[in-house]
Amino acid sequence: MATSTWKWRRAGALLFLPLLPLACCPAEVYELTAASPTVSLPADEAPHCYGTEWWYYTGKLSVMDGSSYGVEAVIFHSAETRYLFGHEGWFAHLALLDEASGAFTYYQDRWLEPDAGATVSDAGVQLTNSLIQMTIHDGKDHVQAASPDGHFSFSLDLHDDRGPILHGGGYITYGPNTKSFYYSRPRMLAAGTLTIDGQSQPVFGQLWFDRQWGRSVVNLQTAWDWFSLRLDDGSAVMLFNFRGLSSTLAMGTYVPPTGDAVTLTADDFTLTPTADWTSPHTGRTYPTTWEITIPTQGLTITTTAVADDQEFDARATTFNIYWEGLCNVAGTRDGQPIAGDAYIELLNEP
Repeated sequence: MATSTWKWRRAGALLFLPLLPLACCPAEVYELTAASPTVSLPADEAPHCYGTEWWYYTGKLSVMDGSSYGVEAVIFHSAETRYLFGHEGWFAHLALLDEASGAFTYYQDRWLEPDAGATVSDAGVQLTNSLIQMTIHDGKDHVQAASPDGHFSFSLDLHDDRGPILHGGGYITYGPNTKSFYYSRPRMLAAGTLTIDGQSQPVFGQLWFDRQWGRSVVNLQTAWDWFSLRLDDGSAVMLFNFRGLSSTLAMGTYVPPTGDAVTLTADDFTLTPTADWTSPHTGRTYPTTWEITIPTQGLTITTTAVADDQEFDARATTFNIYWEGLCNVAGTRDGQPIAGDAYIELLNEP
């Protein structure tokens, strides 16, 4: 099931315009001139005056009766659209998976704002649109969302007591002249209310928050695989693999339960798809089961999609189609059983 609200009817892949120089943007000057650019919090929670960026929540919510749901809530921002329209482009994606039935519903929106379209105060950064409202406040966040057809809504308080994880020191390389600021909060404890078809119930769980921006964020039409894994020993793993470039680019981060995160290079892990699903909606094929090894951490695990059909047709907003799905994790660490959950994002070349 998919719906799309339409506030902006201009065609074209505006989110991915070539990035033009903004001499008046201090944040871009910093990225261009700093010897070692990195994340600065809480300032970088707010929208930037250049480039492409996003605020991305995915995770699993549980109800006391044992039922559980996967959620995705994301807001994208492109400052580049003002070169064509004098306004900045915004996009929202919202999705819910019912783990028991496998029912997956998603919604999207796009709109133009004359400026950054956000409120920044001592209470945090507030981002608001017809689908999602976010307050990002140094790891003490609030997210609420509602589908336009009344099918579901949720209101969640989120708390990160681990602290932000700066991938690659906060500034990562995708390839020649392609870089990005990037940090995550892998374990945001969530508590709140989920309402489905008019029935409200308390929920609890964990969400993964991803924050990325920069003047040369990789073109989102490139094929990629992205993994966020939460293991039941308190550790977490982020991995990505870009397949649509001249050569495969991969890196990751291992986050121990305590202590410093460890950067993983492409030589430190393997990603092997072992089962596929072909979408009846678009004809695209996605791996839904993966075998992942990280020998330096003693990990050999398998991720399995909770439901095959978690495809998001975002051609009405971000001009791509991707699979973003809740997955179960099972395997071993140093020969001992380990389990967890994951969100995996897959995009194939058009």
